[in-house]
Amino acid sequence: MRCGACGYFLDVHDAITRKCPIETADKNGRRGAFRAPAPPAPPRTWRQIMHDDAAARAAAYDAAHRPYMPEPVRAPQVPARAPRGPAEIAGYQGKQAVGLGRRAVAAGWRAAAYYWRAHDGVEGCAVKLIRGDLFAVATWTRQGGRQGSGSGWKADIAYGVQAGEMPIKINHSDLERIISD
Repeated sequence: MRCGACGYFLDVHDAITRKCPIETADKNGRRGAFRAPAPPAPPRTWRQIMHDDAAARAAAYDAAHRPYMPEPVRAPQVPARAPRGPAEIAGYQGKQAVGLGRRAVAAGWRAAAYYWRAHDGVEGCAVKLIRGDLFAVATWTRQGGRQGSGSGWKADIAYGVQAGEMPIKINHSDLERIISD
């Protein structure tokens, strides 16, 4: 038989006092008493094993298929609207949104400009273009803190779509070529 405190066989312990020589001494230097090992756990039945396995699989499935919880959308500082001045639209040296809109109108497209400022101060502007069953939009962004300046706009994304089709992401140069065709 083994000691529950130290794990050694009982014959290593003092046979008269039944004290464990390995167990740490208390503050008075006395050794602890021999402790009988804990009784073995009863064997699990196959039903318990199957139940535990099924519960673990169900928990893993639930965790993997838990509905995605998106971050809450924060309200913009300025919702999308028509620009109120030249500082609210990308137009450095007559190019960017201003130039694209002018070329589109000259080629027979209808154009509309938009400006917005996100919750974190990042500004954006867009030009929406329509001609027949063709639609396109090009966007530019500017980091926060640049409000009122006419520069700092960077080309963002552009999409083109024909009515009834899925939008296609294109770059601004390709959009300019499509407009002139």
